[in-house]
Amino acid sequence: MAQKEMAWPRQPDDRQWIKPEGDDPRTLYQMLKVSQDRFGEDLCFGYIPRYGGERMHLTYNEFGELSTSVAKGLRDIGVEKGDRVAIILDNSVEWAALSYGANALGAAYTAMYTHQHGDDWAYILKDATPKVVAVANTEVLDKLCGALDADSWPSSGVILIGDEPPNEIPPEGIEVRSWSDLVSAGRSGEDLKEIADDPTALSTLIYTSGTTGNPKGVMLSNWNTLSNVLCVQGVFELYPGDKNAAFLPWAHSFGSTFDLHWMIRMGVHINLISDLTKIADECMEIKPAALLAVPRVWNKFYDKVNTQFSEAKGLKKLFVGKAQKAAEERIAKAGVQCDAVTPTKFWDKKWDKLVWSKVRARFGGNIRFCLSGAAALSPDVAAFIQKVGFNCYEGYGLTETSPLVAANGWMGKGMSRLNTVGMPANGIRVEIDKSAWDDPDRPDEGEVIVYGPNVMQGYWNLPEATAEVMTEDGGFRTGDLGKMVDGYLSITGRVKSQFKLENGKYVSPAPLEENLKLSPLVEQAVLDGRNMKNTYLIVHPALDALRAAAGAAGVSVPADNVAMCADEGVKTWLLSNLKENNMIAPKWKGYEVARNIILDPVEWSVDNDMMTPSMKVKLRNLLSHHEEAINSL
Repeated sequence: MAQKEMAWPRQPDDRQWIKPEGDDPRTLYQMLKVSQDRFGEDLCFGYIPRYGGERMHLTYNEFGELSTSVAKGLRDIGVEKGDRVAIILDNSVEWAALSYGANALGAAYTAMYTHQHGDDWAYILKDATPKVVAVANTEVLDKLCGALDADSWPSSGVILIGDEPPNEIPPEGIEVRSWSDLVSAGRSGEDLKEIADDPTALSTLIYTSGTTGNPKGVMLSNWNTLSNVLCVQGVFELYPGDKNAAFLPWAHSFGSTFDLHWMIRMGVHINLISDLTKIADECMEIKPAALLAVPRVWNKFYDKVNTQFSEAKGLKKLFVGKAQKAAEERIAKAGVQCDAVTPTKFWDKKWDKLVWSKVRARFGGNIRFCLSGAAALSPDVAAFIQKVGFNCYEGYGLTETSPLVAANGWMGKGMSRLNTVGMPANGIRVEIDKSAWDDPDRPDEGEVIVYGPNVMQGYWNLPEATAEVMTEDGGFRTGDLGKMVDGYLSITGRVKSQFKLENGKYVSPAPLEENLKLSPLVEQAVLDGRNMKNTYLIVHPALDALRAAAGAAGVSVPADNVAMCADEGVKTWLLSNLKENNMIAPKWKGYEVARNIILDPVEWSVDNDMMTPSMKVKLRNLLSHHEEAINSL
């Protein structure tokens, strides 16, 4: 069998990263056109147009032609170089075509989530002043009509995806045109006279979550994003024709940079997950080679498999135990972390076939590597995924860094380390500002400052906010706590989320909260205790699992969820369970272990304003909601 070749070689370690050179693409649209020329009739996108329908596919030629037609259609309704194109869509071929079409003109795309509040859309549209907005369906348009002032609508109107006519109509003079009409007009329109060619031009305006106030528009240039894409090309095992399963939201920088643009660069067949509650089921159909996800997905996977392992009986239990031990011994002997180690001995192969191969099959059986980002991944989960037989690499970055700063995996096999996010990527330099942190117990930690071609151009219309996070020599203050050991970066918390107890001890809650979420009894968790004697927890439990586990332990559990979460016996039992199974040394120090727990029967979500669209907890809102219970502790 012929050896597979990657589409592009790894970039030289000594290249300059200030600007494009040689045959580097200078814009995202130029990158797409190179891939179209190179991969032509290979499949580019797979998607399910209607729930429960058959998966349909587009080739690179078809998608490239669509993006160009969208560019011409946008041009003909007034979009010009320097404009913004707003997108309120879920991941879709239309989303991707709009982003590349806008880029061809030198316009920037501004993407929002379909499940955001209408007030958030209104704020972003007023701030970004786009020329046109594309909306997912009539429901989104109805909501937008109810939220947007008459004088805040984009001058070139609305692009409505789908075939349904609008219900609510924008103010007079604001045209609503269908997606099919835009594309049809673009196809018959004049060719583009010129293609945007400025790598420093704004390519996207991504609005941050707004956990502590209004969202801020992060200005990313073509080269900000392309430098991220180019530095990982030829590094991770991705070959033309490989499939991925894309479900990270492209409105988030992790999703757009790596689950869209990187895949286009590498000639991958991007398959969109149509139902986020059935990721594993669709992966069995898609059989992806790579899977990019946030820790919550990996935590669920870890919980589910380990629960099934613990419930195994008889021979199955024996096989599971043997497979666990064989994998641990094999990995220990190899002396590597994060990288999968293939079994070679007879019994090792046998246990792998009987147990681990069945686990891998749940994700299609073809995964070569997994990437985790957007939040801290528990080392326990990462080590477990390695035992399953997947290469599992954690990366670190922020919207303001396009997003990649550092990652395991890119340095080469055998170089990754647990409890770190790897080494900074090529062209990126990290410094630790220890003056921003004064915990005498952790003197080697400080604020992570990032330098490189990935650092944003600034916050849109917010020069003062930009100045607050940028150093005089061009570094970006991440707000994250970290340390560097032997060139490896470890993230230990957030500067602003740290709190001090009455005894003067600092607590960094983020990694501890992630550890709590490994409990099958916990869905969401927050650790707090600022200026108090002890820490406490606010937990939204896995309601059915808590009821069953507490009942099996002999606790009298009320039938109603609200009553169960208010019951002192249930709370005492759960806190004791978490202390015994999750809040254990050395990850938890004695003063960090929670002494009290508040149970919230309602899931924290965007709808109840407890979560941002990128699924970060709005701590201020949560603490305010539980103020009475906190004060009574």
